[in-house]
Amino acid sequence: MTSLGVEWLGQSGFLVHFPHGATVCIDPYLSHAMAGGKTRERLLPIPVPAWQLRADLVITTHDHIDHFDEITLRPIAETPGTVFAGPSSCRDHWLAMELPAERFLRLDQGDTLEIAGVRLAARYAKHHSGALEDAIGVVLEAGGFRVYHVGDSKYVPALAEGAQGLRPDLLLVPINGRGGNMDSAQAAQLAKIVQPRVVIPMHYGMFAANTADPQAFVDACRAAGVEARIAIMKVGVRFALEPASGS
Repeated sequence: MTSLGVEWLGQSGFLVHFPHGATVCIDPYLSHAMAGGKTRERLLPIPVPAWQLRADLVITTHDHIDHFDEITLRPIAETPGTVFAGPSSCRDHWLAMELPAERFLRLDQGDTLEIAGVRLAARYAKHHSGALEDAIGVVLEAGGFRVYHVGDSKYVPALAEGAQGLRPDLLLVPINGRGGNMDSAQAAQLAKIVQPRVVIPMHYGMFAANTADPQAFVDACRAAGVEARIAIMKVGVRFALEPASGS
């Protein structure tokens, strides 16, 4: 396999399959943990039971339930070879769950790691996340591909400046426009600055009170002159991205 495989798990959750290499899972939310009080019932099906999910690496971008979900992470952690990584607040939560410290690696803004042949770089994100305020985006590189998962973030100058000209093969960007996230128009502006080959909108469709129409993102990208291909994902359906020509 020479292509990059991507599966949307819903919200900001993805499985990224690098060619001839590792599978990375980002922000899996595979439960009904937020349905308390009937205000956050999930609208999307659970594409894979957590205990069946297989990944070499699981990244949690910040300590909110739809990104760091105990009910999801505990079953995944039963696979001995899986490594976990995320910012300090997520690691503190992991330790509070009394899970092995060596299984969760700290990945704060500006940090880099290499795990299972995948190079990770934690990027700036502006998002309220617990006492430490340490949400991250993350850039993954392996097999000739670069993927930028923005995480949850407002659109602020520091984010835009840090991402300028990054030119990943794939950009994953939130569009819901509430709860500390950019909206579709802002996400389109970020896509124009980042200059990916393909952009996938995320963080919509999971909860009725916190969603957005991906078509609004498509329209905003067209208005902004974004040249990237826009892929609207369906949960559990794999998207394949071929290597860039000449690579």
